[in-house]
Amino acid sequence: MRKPHYSGPWRTVRKQVLARDRGICQIQARGCTIAANQVDHIVPVSRGGEWWNPANLRAACPRCNNGRNAVVSKASRAW
Repeated sequence: MRKPHYSGPWRTVRKQVLARDRGICQIQARGCTIAANQVDHIVPVSRGGEWWNPANLRAACPRCNNGRNAVVSKASRAW
């Protein structure tokens, strides 16, 4: 089941962020695939980040975005 925050306005903002970042992963951690099709919250919502603010969002490839999600509990999400 999708979180309600990922519907409605999210679709529009997501497309805008991917276009702004030209479909290029902005994280580019080791193993990055460069091609971004996901959008990452720079400051997690759980830590006060805004859901739909483009300033808190960046394009990410699945590998980088999922890798960051895996280490959230261990350290800061900033690579």
